[in-house]
Amino acid sequence: MNILERIAKEVQEETKVRLHARNVERVLQALLKTGDFWKIVDYSDLPVPAASGIIKKFLDEGIVFIDENENILFTQKGLDLVKELGIEPFEEHKCRACEGRGIPFYDDKELYRTFVEIAKDRPKPVQQYDQGSVTPETTVSRVLFLDSRGDLRGKEIIVMGAEDDLTGLAIALTRKAKRVLIIDIDERLIDFDNRIIKELGIDNAEAMVWDLRNPYTEDFLGKFDVFITDPPETFAAFRAFIGRGIATLKDAGCAGYFGLTLRDSSIFRWKEFQEILINEYGVVITDIIQDFNDYMNWEYHPETRAAQIAPVKKNPTDIWYRSAWYRIETLPGFKRWNEPISDEVFYLDEEGSTT
Repeated sequence: MNILERIAKEVQEETKVRLHARNVERVLQALLKTGDFWKIVDYSDLPVPAASGIIKKFLDEGIVFIDENENILFTQKGLDLVKELGIEPFEEHKCRACEGRGIPFYDDKELYRTFVEIAKDRPKPVQQYDQGSVTPETTVSRVLFLDSRGDLRGKEIIVMGAEDDLTGLAIALTRKAKRVLIIDIDERLIDFDNRIIKELGIDNAEAMVWDLRNPYTEDFLGKFDVFITDPPETFAAFRAFIGRGIATLKDAGCAGYFGLTLRDSSIFRWKEFQEILINEYGVVITDIIQDFNDYMNWEYHPETRAAQIAPVKKNPTDIWYRSAWYRIETLPGFKRWNEPISDEVFYLDEEGSTT
């Protein structure tokens, strides 16, 4: 067993997050690029508990040290190790124009300017509901992505439990959908949306309070062409957000959109989520755009488990939390899921840490 395999095995036993040797290698690649722990998490695409566990193992073995500015740096032993293993620094070749999304947010300048002005007054994210807002560029790019897939104009769209990003409001601002229903557990966001909708005279959109742990009534089931959501990444939350989203869709060929991270989920969990989508719900994944969603740092970060288990106390100063943008499409015979959620582990488990 080489050192990468050994460290992966030991950290997996300690954190209960599934790992392999390549995960440890990616942390070493990230360390060759930056000493900022939160950017190391970003570059290595690992759940925070796993990245933290690997760094702590490196500290124990004298591979890295932490300087007075809380930067994580290689010791000579560490430099010798990466040279011996032939590991090169992480490199990112992202399109600067579209920020790697393939959708330039400035394609609709009027929508972008209007949204940025409105979003200045949005309620701040709160820890109670695992909230964290994406950048305005991300939200507008989501709307343009829908349009490019034929999932906006003339469609009935439901936005579920993800309105801290104001995606539903941004869709309503285009006035291109046939109907927009926004639901969220946070009354502050619902009141904000309804106020803007009324002020702007948008007559095809409404917002209402709903807890997705509760089953939908018949008013929701099979009534929409598109759903959009941004779930916490426990299995209970995945079923509540994605399963219920699929339950709202009318028939074959309808679409669902959601984000999944590698900051609160491992690649192993992605496999299990994808098996649920394909084998249980009967839908197909048509698009996965990695790092589509950029999240602004949230004020309650110091109170999260991620901050508590990190090897440094320094808060993130740059964007580090990102998620992939998934599009799924229903196939003939797809299954709707609308059961009550009683699982107490809704927001956090061994892989999740940012709530």
